[in-house]
Amino acid sequence: MEKEKLQEFAARVSQANRSELVVVIYEAALASIAEGKKLLADEEIAEARKEAERAEGMLTELMRSLDMQYSVSHYLRQLYIFARGELCRGIALRQPELFDHASDILEKLLPSFQEVAKQDTSGAVMENAQQIYAGLTYGPDSLNETVGMGLDSNRGFEA
Repeated sequence: MEKEKLQEFAARVSQANRSELVVVIYEAALASIAEGKKLLADEEIAEARKEAERAEGMLTELMRSLDMQYSVSHYLRQLYIFARGELCRGIALRQPELFDHASDILEKLLPSFQEVAKQDTSGAVMENAQQIYAGLTYGPDSLNETVGMGLDSNRGFEA
C-alpha cells in the first residue's frame, strides 16, 4: 500500500471513536486486499504476501474486538476466519481471484458498520491526539490541498 494511503488511515485512526475505528480497519483491509490481488496477478509474490499479511492482521484485530456475549459476534468471527483463510489460500495457490472472497465479505458488512458509526456520538479513542486540519489554497493557475497538524503543547503523556 502506498505511503500516502497508510498515512491517511493513520490520521483517521487518531481521530476516530470506537465505531469509526472499525470502519477504518474495514476500509484499510479492503485496500490491502485489492493491492495484494493486483500484485499477485502481476506475479509480485513477496509484495502480495505483505499486503495479504497486513489484511490478515486487520482481520485478526477485528476478531479480537468482538464481544462474544452476542450471538452475532460468533457469526462475524466465522466470516473473518474464512476471509483470512481465503487470503492464505490465494497466496499459497497463486490465485488472485481467491482474494475476491475476502473482499466480498468485508464489502457486504462495511455499510452496516458505517451506519453504526454515523449514530455513535462518543469521543475519539485517542483522547490526547494531535488535531489534523485540511483545506484548499489556490494560486494563479493551481489548486493545492494542504494538511496541517495542530501544534498543541499539551499533546503527549501526562505525568
